[in-house]
Amino acid sequence: MKRFNEKQLFAILLFVGMIFWGGSWPSSKILTQYTSTEVITFWRFFFALLTFVPIVFALKVPLRLTPSSLKYLLLASFFNSLYSILFFTGLRFGFAGAGGVLVTTLIPIFAYLLSYWLYSNPLEKHEVSGLVLGLISGLFLLNLSHYGDLLGGGNLFFVASALSWASLTLATQKIRHEVHPVAINFYTTLFSVITYAPLFLWNTNMMEIGSFDGWFWGNLLFVSCLSTAFGTTIYYQAISIVGASKASTFGLMVPVNALLLSWLFLGETPTHETLIGGSLAILAIYLINLYRPSHLQRFRRR
Repeated sequence: MKRFNEKQLFAILLFVGMIFWGGSWPSSKILTQYTSTEVITFWRFFFALLTFVPIVFALKVPLRLTPSSLKYLLLASFFNSLYSILFFTGLRFGFAGAGGVLVTTLIPIFAYLLSYWLYSNPLEKHEVSGLVLGLISGLFLLNLSHYGDLLGGGNLFFVASALSWASLTLATQKIRHEVHPVAINFYTTLFSVITYAPLFLWNTNMMEIGSFDGWFWGNLLFVSCLSTAFGTTIYYQAISIVGASKASTFGLMVPVNALLLSWLFLGETPTHETLIGGSLAILAIYLINLYRPSHLQRFRRR
C-alpha cells in the first residue's frame, strides 16, 4: 500500500479543513433557529477554547507574549468578537449559502483594500483587475434584484462581518513573526470568551442550551471544535508544510463548500446572481492574492 508523504497528508487535511469551514455556515444557520445571537456566540467561543487547550499542548505551541503583541491580540480579539455577532445576526435574516459566498470572498478583497489604504502599496495591473472584478462580483452577491435593497437578506451584517474579519487579519499580520499562528487563535478565542462572559450577569437564557436537542449540540460542536479549532489549526500547520500560496488556494473551496452544503442540508437553492458573483469573486481573489506573472510565462513556454 502506498504511503502518503507529509505534503500529501496535509493536502488531504486541508481539503477536510475547508469542508469544516464551509460547513460552518449551514451549521451556524441552524443554531440561530434555537436561541439568541449572543448566547450562541459565547458558547461557540467557549467550546472552541476548550478544544484549543489540548491542541496547544499537543503541538507544544509557545504562548509567550510581549506588550506589543498583546496590544495587537486585544485589537484582533475585538474584531473577532464583533465578527461573530455580525456573522450570526446576518444568518438569522439571510441565507447561509449566499452569506458564506459573500463573506468569504469579500474578506480577502477588503483586507487588500485596507492594506493599500493604510500602507499605500503600489498596485499591479492584475491586482487592479482583481479589485474591479471584486466590485462587480459584490454587486451580484448582494442579490439586490432578489432582496430589493442593500439591507435585505442580512446583506449589511454580512458585509460588516467581512470588513471586521479583514481588520482582524491585518491586526494579526502585525505579530505573525512574534506569535505562533495557533497561539494567536487561542488567545483571540480566550479574550473573546472573556468579552462575552459578563452576559451571565443579565442574560437569563445563557444556560438554556442544556435543554436543547442533539441536533443543536452536534452543530454547536461542529462549529466550535471542528471548524473554529481544528479547521484553523490544520490550515496554519499546513502553511509550514505545503507553503502559504498552495494553502491559500484551498481557501477558494470555502465559498463553494458553503453554497453546496447549504443546498444539501438547508435546501437553499442558489440564485443565478450568487453563482455568477461567486465565480467572479473567486477569480478576483486569485488575481489579487495568488496570481503571479510567472504563472503565465510557464504556460507560454509549454
